[in-house]
Amino acid sequence: MNETKQATGLQIHNTTDAQTKPSIVMLVYGEGGVGKTTFSSTGPKPLIIDCEGGAKYFGLRGIDVDVAQVKNWSEMRDVLTIVKGDKYETIVIDPIGELMDKLKRHMFAMNDSKLVQKDGSPTMAGWGWLKKTMRDYIKVLRDSGKHIILIAHIEEKSDEDRMIKRPKIETKLSDDLVTMVDVVGYMTMVQDEGMTKRVIIVDPSNDKYTAKDRTGQLGTMIEPDFTKIVEACQGTKTFKWSSTQAQMNEAKKEGAKKEDKKTTKKAETTEETPAAKAKRLAVAAKKKGAKTDVSK
Repeated sequence: MNETKQATGLQIHNTTDAQTKPSIVMLVYGEGGVGKTTFSSTGPKPLIIDCEGGAKYFGLRGIDVDVAQVKNWSEMRDVLTIVKGDKYETIVIDPIGELMDKLKRHMFAMNDSKLVQKDGSPTMAGWGWLKKTMRDYIKVLRDSGKHIILIAHIEEKSDEDRMIKRPKIETKLSDDLVTMVDVVGYMTMVQDEGMTKRVIIVDPSNDKYTAKDRTGQLGTMIEPDFTKIVEACQGTKTFKWSSTQAQMNEAKKEGAKKEDKKTTKKAETTEETPAAKAKRLAVAAKKKGAKTDVSK
């Protein structure tokens, strides 16, 4: 394996090797006011790129988090500079649809007739430029090594005889983002034993919501705590809402640890005494026909 690395420059590893835990990229969508921005503040060392003022009351609510108020697309270049630093581990775009709107206004200001029609609407080439520019920007964030949360509003799309809830983003970028990220979740409110609580649905088999879990570590309905979600996805912790497979793997690890402790304890209690060692050496010497002083 090492020879392959030296010959090609490629970073090759085996999936069972100890390695750096991967960063998690998540797309969360839901109705307004359900708590998507609050959820994003639960990530490890987060920076919220606030595109529509969703975090303006955080201080009054006692939520301590750094927020960058972005007024136009040009300021997003500064975000990439910040991402290269070590101060933040989680970058939040809130919401991606509003950021797309800022990119659209930026495109209009370019006064490129190939991108904007006379009536002020994007041309086909303009829509393509918007989609590609935003997609490329998200790819840079995704590949930065930071955890990324993309927040989106919700729309309903008709599919035969049912309506499917999905992230709302212009230029059909929604489908691309679902492919690019690790986890897609629909955030909503549910009743649980007479109590209303927020949850995120990540069940890809559900035909009512767009959802995804590439890691296989999450259950169908998870707690809206991004730090815990990162720990679950990286396999460092399991929770009651973790997937069945993740909980089975954790049980195997615990079983192996207990077995190791038993083996170590047994070895300690069966340590050879001086008398036993002398007897063993005497028997060995006798077999070889040697004369050994067993008193040593």
